[in-house]
Amino acid sequence: MNNLSYDQKIAEEITSQIDAQQTDISDISWWDAPVFAVFWALILVVFLQFFSRYALNSSIPWTEEIARYLLIVVTFSGAFICARKKSHIYLDFFHLYIPKTASRFLFFLMDMISAAFFGYAAWSGAALANRVGHQRMISIDVPRGYLFWAVVVCLAITALVTLVRGFHTLRRPAP
Repeated sequence: MNNLSYDQKIAEEITSQIDAQQTDISDISWWDAPVFAVFWALILVVFLQFFSRYALNSSIPWTEEIARYLLIVVTFSGAFICARKKSHIYLDFFHLYIPKTASRFLFFLMDMISAAFFGYAAWSGAALANRVGHQRMISIDVPRGYLFWAVVVCLAITALVTLVRGFHTLRRPAP
């Protein structure tokens, strides 16, 4: 019985730490505003699709395609928020067992590889946008190039943010 109460205390402590992290919004910046705007547009379009399909029994044809494209833009624009907040996934096992200077260089190297990946993805996306960006969306008469270029801009910003973060990591003094 005593171990159960100890385990409950540990669980409550972990839960309180998780709750404290989830409610901390102090790191929101102006970079996040366009992403939030697209996210709320996505919510509005999906609600409109749901309401028209199930309440009015007559689906609005363009909502499915626009919701899909807004989801794509939210995904790629969220990538530069993750880069800004340093929350992209990475392995943080090895740096615990190597010297601080080597650890800092390892983080720099990971940032450079990530920046190169995002830069190459932006370059490839630009080539794709140039080739097929003139094609029209199916449900509305708007070029798909707008979507492609939005993704390219998001990838380019992610690459730049990651590149700058890498050099800041390298210049930071070892603890």
